[in-house]
Amino acid sequence: MTPHGLTTLLLCAAAVFAATDAGGVESRAEIQINLCSDPTRVVSALALAAERKPTTIWLFDSPTLDLNRAGLRLRLREHDKESELTLKVAGQNCEQVSPALLKPDGKCEADLHGDALDDVISLSRRLDAPARARLLAPDETRGAPLVAALTAALEPRQRTLLTERRSATGGTALLPADVARLGPSSVRTYRSPNASYVVEVWTLPGGQQFVELSEKTGRNAALARRAELTRLVNTAGLAICRDQDSQAKNKLATLAR
Repeated sequence: MTPHGLTTLLLCAAAVFAATDAGGVESRAEIQINLCSDPTRVVSALALAAERKPTTIWLFDSPTLDLNRAGLRLRLREHDKESELTLKVAGQNCEQVSPALLKPDGKCEADLHGDALDDVISLSRRLDAPARARLLAPDETRGAPLVAALTAALEPRQRTLLTERRSATGGTALLPADVARLGPSSVRTYRSPNASYVVEVWTLPGGQQFVELSEKTGRNAALARRAELTRLVNTAGLAICRDQDSQAKNKLATLAR
């Protein structure tokens, strides 16, 4: 191999190594921009097309949002007859996460709201029909019956991570005793054939709507790409919500009323 060829090979290897952290966890980020324009106007201004079927989302938290305040999010997603229970844990450091924790289908990536990157672990498991039915049973909307159904539905990795975070933030049990099932929310996804971002429109049971534009990219490129997306949104005449961090909490608080 010529010196030039060896140099090229080493540079390529360095680029691949830079794309992952030392533990082998891919360094990714999801840019999230909450929009405060009317959803119909967003779809029109960005020339978006809707996916055929909406997704149904249930969230789980106490009336005082104990899980959210601890950086935890527990979600049941239903789409195309499949149900997936996901635990998200914010405030992490993806470089220090063991790859074994994420196998086979977990992930750790940064969420980017505004200029702040927040590393989040996400662990999901698919539920069979009986487990889904227990979570959505009419008599298990809150309290002890729902705690029991959730505890049974969570896989061991999810229970372990949830226990650790709850203990570190003052929780004395796996879940708040007054945990409630919040929803259902209908989430419609929109895409543009010429763009890599997606737009989700959440419609809550009371009719309130929340709009989020998101795109996944490399962590190191996230801030620059967010600036590009911000310019795109501004050029389209759409309004970006002033307080990006509050939108998820506002959604939960609305559901918990």
